Amino acid sequence: MVKFSRYERLFSSVEARDSNVLGCNNRVIVGSLSKSSPSSKRETKIFFLAILLLLATIQIVLHHYVTRGNDIISLETASHPSKCLEFVHITKTGGSAIERAGFKYGINWGACHYMTIEEIGCSNPDIEFTPTKFQSYELTSPWHMPPTILSEYIRNNSTLGKNPYDGADLFTVVRNPYDRIVSEYYCPWQGFSPKFGIGNKTKTQDINDPIKLNNWIKDMITKLSAAMKVFDENNRDITGRIIKRKQGKKYNKDPGILAQKHFVNQVNYIFDNNGNVIVKNILHYENLSDEFHSLMKKYGLSDLELPNKQSGGVYTDTNSLEKKMTYRELDEESIRIINKFAKPDFERLGYTMVEKKFAEDYSLEATVSNLH
Repeated sequence: MVKFSRYERLFSSVEARDSNVLGCNNRVIVGSLSKSSPSSKRETKIFFLAILLLLATIQIVLHHYVTRGNDIISLETASHPSKCLEFVHITKTGGSAIERAGFKYGINWGACHYMTIEEIGCSNPDIEFTPTKFQSYELTSPWHMPPTILSEYIRNNSTLGKNPYDGADLFTVVRNPYDRIVSEYYCPWQGFSPKFGIGNKTKTQDINDPIKLNNWIKDMITKLSAAMKVFDENNRDITGRIIKRKQGKKYNKDPGILAQKHFVNQVNYIFDNNGNVIVKNILHYENLSDEFHSLMKKYGLSDLELPNKQSGGVYTDTNSLEKKMTYRELDEESIRIINKFAKPDFERLGYTMVEKKFAEDYSLEATVSNLH
């Protein structure tokens, strides 16, 4: 016999864009079935028999699927968590691929909330956003902003509109810091030879040179560390909260290396100012495909798949994938600087830190994380 309570959720759908339950991003939310009160016992029996017959028919016709909005989602959603899922995009962790996968399925994640991006495929932003003409840690690329800072900024200002993380379960991807910084070196925006750089003299140089890699890393981390120190000293109160400030083209601008938020420590995204975990679901770049699939299944989104990096990667130069250098090209001084800067990532995320050089059996994968 079909249980009524299992199917109540199929009725009374409402628009989900501004909701705090799973139907966010234009999905349909499951409400409660309106229960009429027939005037007689006979009418009551007929009413419920009709409902049960209807529900049984739906089960047979739809089998394992139920249409919600413009999407077809597995009935496994009956057991998924009640909140919607939002993505926190840490740089160089496969985030653009996740945004592409989400939008293909009808979900805005990360940058897709804020703008149309041809390379990703997103074209229906749902948060009002006007890019600034100056560099700002809070205003430039808000999809790369740690959730705590985004919340504090929105509390102090109305420039960025609503917070996509409010009322949602958050997920993010973390990556071994050694591997991540090499990926930053090849980044088309902030790397050694940015594709979108203006007047970049390095474009004619051999980018796959270990000496250039190590020199770039030392210089980048030194500048980023200094910029973060100045920002924290000038823009946080004694509790660690961001204070309200005004910015413009001619005052209070931030260094580009800080505003773009590339290689900011990953734990800054996962914990709040009091050390509490605010990102519920942590995936690992080293095992992203399997972990992503498991998480999507948990939230009733098992049809959502990541694009193949070789054939459908986002911002991936497929012609140079095999030529690129790896973390094994890092010299002793680079390793020391990375260890000092990214120490919180190594300690809290479970990645193994080396002293001088990598052993043959060194693994990029995390071991035991310390998130609580």
